[in-house]
Amino acid sequence: MIPRSIICLVAALWSPFISAQSSNSGIDAAGSIQMYDVEVVIFKNLQVPKSREFVLPISSPSKDGQLFEISSAESVAAAKEQGYELLPSSEFRLIKEVMRLVRSSRYQLLTYVAWRQPGLERRKVLPVWIKGGRIYGNEYTSIDDQLDFLEANLEDKTTEDGETRFEFDEQTLEAIERQVLERQAATLHQGLYELEGKITIALSRYLHTYAELVLRRPRRTSDDIPSTISQDLLLATYAADTRILNNHGLKEHRRMRSKNLHYLDNPEFSILILITPYDVPEVVQENVEVQ
Repeated sequence: MIPRSIICLVAALWSPFISAQSSNSGIDAAGSIQMYDVEVVIFKNLQVPKSREFVLPISSPSKDGQLFEISSAESVAAAKEQGYELLPSSEFRLIKEVMRLVRSSRYQLLTYVAWRQPGLERRKVLPVWIKGGRIYGNEYTSIDDQLDFLEANLEDKTTEDGETRFEFDEQTLEAIERQVLERQAATLHQGLYELEGKITIALSRYLHTYAELVLRRPRRTSDDIPSTISQDLLLATYAADTRILNNHGLKEHRRMRSKNLHYLDNPEFSILILITPYDVPEVVQENVEVQ
């Protein structure tokens, strides 16, 4: 028989390890899932370098699978059944940081949102769909509507040295331009948000943030494009004027610590993220005496 003193010693040594494993998995000692408050501040950089640049076409993030779309009352109600909910402004922690951004001439606030969610592994967690900034009207269309069309009309020719070049005569360019504009006129939408995409907060051994967003900006005219670019890229600009919105993307995965303010950015816009553990208050049941 193992002495009781040895059993007690082994239990004491293993106790911190078991506690740490439970904490990392998002499950506390009582077997409940750890909840987190998430605050996200997204702001635009108004002092982007003015040098000439060409933005390669990229698609907007996809809305595949279940999402917690915070701008949809139906989605908010459905997500609440799974433990997700929007936080009232009275519980925001980054008010001072946001006020400094609003007062600055270098930045423009795009959105400030906060929600509560369970700490779950990535395959179980709901991505949060975010929109912000200005709303573009029907006179604009996203580059998303043109990517497949342009790709289908780019016929490459291979030279003897194995390089690929693109050739279009004036009539071909004019025909493609007419088709693009006709397609644009037929594409109606409820408004394209300047900022759109998804943020996923997942918990495995550590907290992880997956950000995939785009900032939409009107395309520059072909006069702003350097003459050194290939002709297929010039076509993408020539055939669809500044009414097409280019996507400036930010796609990043970052491991994070709770209670620490984290910063993600690209040249066009930046994100502040604060994740704070939330302790669900215990429900005290009062004994009601039945007379």
